[in-house]
This record gives sequence, structure tokens and C-alpha cells, in this order.
Amino acid sequence: MSSITDGPPPWLSMADATIIYQYGERIVYQIGDDYILKRTPRGPNTEAETHHFVALRTEIPVPRIYGEWLSPNRRHHFLLQQKIPGTTLGAAWPRLSKPDKLRLARQVDAMMARLGRFEDTRMQTIAETRLPNNAFVPHPADPPGLPYLSGRWRTDAAIFDNEFLPALSRAGVTAPLIRVLRRTMPPCDTDFVFTHGDLYVGNVMVDPVRVKVTGIIDWESAGFWPEWFQYARITYGVNRDDVEWKRLLSRLQRERGTIKYADQGRVWWDAVATLLGDPESERARLWLRLLVDFLKGNVGVWTLREYRKLR
Repeated sequence: MSSITDGPPPWLSMADATIIYQYGERIVYQIGDDYILKRTPRGPNTEAETHHFVALRTEIPVPRIYGEWLSPNRRHHFLLQQKIPGTTLGAAWPRLSKPDKLRLARQVDAMMARLGRFEDTRMQTIAETRLPNNAFVPHPADPPGLPYLSGRWRTDAAIFDNEFLPALSRAGVTAPLIRVLRRTMPPCDTDFVFTHGDLYVGNVMVDPVRVKVTGIIDWESAGFWPEWFQYARITYGVNRDDVEWKRLLSRLQRERGTIKYADQGRVWWDAVATLLGDPESERARLWLRLLVDFLKGNVGVWTLREYRKLR
């Protein structure tokens, strides 16, 4: 149940607030030493409910929520939360040794495994609302902000026809190629697992001295996603350190061997993203031919994992 109030707590003062992140209409303030205030465009925001769910049902450290409200013009959502102790993994990464990086990655992988025990039969948030797009259907031309999926889907057909097909058609991808994408799409049916959705180095808080994860922040994209997507999503980095982190984390996920269609999903999602940016991409076509061969049993998973080397 939402805990939105009419306004901020009466004791909150912005006199000591500093902007620590800003992108479009999204702003994150640090207030003194103890609080973080997030301002995001209004939408079906369920981050507070997700925090409560994770805190009650797991040992994963998440920020305590002190309040959430809408702006007077109802355009923005505000979330006031605890500032987690430690520093971001991104700030600590250049100074960490390889064994320490691996130790932290194992801690986060264990947290992902714990979250993955929660399952649902729909793609949806913990509050049974539509999920943020979270690049599930990549939109290269999107403005800043988080668009949302168009529904809470149960089946592969509904997911493809309502989410991917419109985007591919708008981008000018040919009908024969769209049919190949439909045939090679990794299965999703009633196999949705709970995951964070955005484990980049800025959202993992650590104590670099004790080599310990002190918290996971920014649960805005969390919800029940296709299991292969949680793997595919953490294979893309936003900078050099994040790429190294994601490569380490995804290796541990792959070694755990419990994610269905992980490699198929990784290649397929990359092909979709590439075609949405360039409908004539020959590389994407090569990847799809490889997927067809994989599904026919003509090539193995190790060949599939080398798909980016194809020219």
C-alpha cells in the first residue's frame, strides 16, 4: 500500500541540501549527513513499497524510508530515505584489489540469488503495477525519464506483440526479420523473478576497508522480470569501471547456472537493441543467424557466448 502524504515531514529542512545527481527532471539531494531525497517525474512509483518488501523478507541492506509525497503541482514524486553508510562501489573501484572486487561481487550475487527466490506469473512491480521500461525495450531516441511498459504481461506472445513489435515496426525493421526475432525470443511465460534491475557501480554501497556491501540503493526499476533479462541487463556497463564490474558479476551469475536462457537472452536482447538503432545492421543479422543455429542444435552455448566476435 502506498504511503504518499500531503507533503514533506515538518522537520525536514532543505537548508543543508546538496544536489549529488541530476538528469533531466530527476534530481537527487543529500541533506546533511543522514538523508537522501529523490525527485522523479510522477508515475506509478513503487520504490518505497519495494524497500519495505526487501527489508521485511531478506537480509539485504536497503535504506530506511522516512516519507514520500507529490509536489504541489502533482508533477514530481519525492522520496526521503536514509543515507546508507559507506561509499559507492564506483568511487571505491579504482582502489580495490582484484580479490576484493571478487569478494564484493560474490556478496551482490548472493543477494541477487536471494531475490530470485520470489517469483510471479506476471511482469509487474511488487505493488502489481506496470514496470518501468528499464531498457527492456531499448529506445535510443527516448528523452530523459523512465517510460513504463504498456501492461502487466503473462505470456511470450503478449510481451512480444505489445512491447517489442510496436518498437521494431516504428524503427523500420522488416517483417521477415521481425518474424525471426519472434521465433528466437527467449521464453518468458510465467517465469518472472524478482530482481533489482539496475546494479551499476553507483547503486551498490560498500565499506572498502571491511570489503563489505553496506547497502543496495535505487530500487526504482525493481520488480518481477523474465529471468534471462536480469542476466542480460547486468552485462552492459555505462563506463569502464562499470563494464569491469558487470563482467565480473555476470560471470558469477553464469557460473551459478540457475538462470534459464541466459545466453540466448543476452544475444537476442543485444540484437533487438542494435536493430532499433540501425534496422539495416548486418551484425544483428549475424547474431540472429547464430541464434537460429543454436536453437537447432547446430552450435553450442560456448559459440553463442562469443557472438560479439562475429564480423
